[in-house]
Amino acid sequence: MLGVELVRDRTTKDPASAETVDVLELAKERGLLIGKGGLFGNVLRIKPPMCVTKDDADFLVETIDEVLTLVTKPQ
Repeated sequence: MLGVELVRDRTTKDPASAETVDVLELAKERGLLIGKGGLFGNVLRIKPPMCVTKDDADFLVETIDEVLTLVTKPQ
């Protein structure tokens, strides 16, 4: 399992709980199922299967990159 903690500010480490929910929903819409955890619900839980392929890993990285870009865009 991989854990990726999302914070609003790298200095203060303010948890990005609401943004994490947005990331999960946008990823699910694209066919990527990931979980969340952590004390503040701001950690992405990535649990690839043992039979993960390079194409699967590329899809994961591309999808996470896309949704993080969408979530962090100024409104």
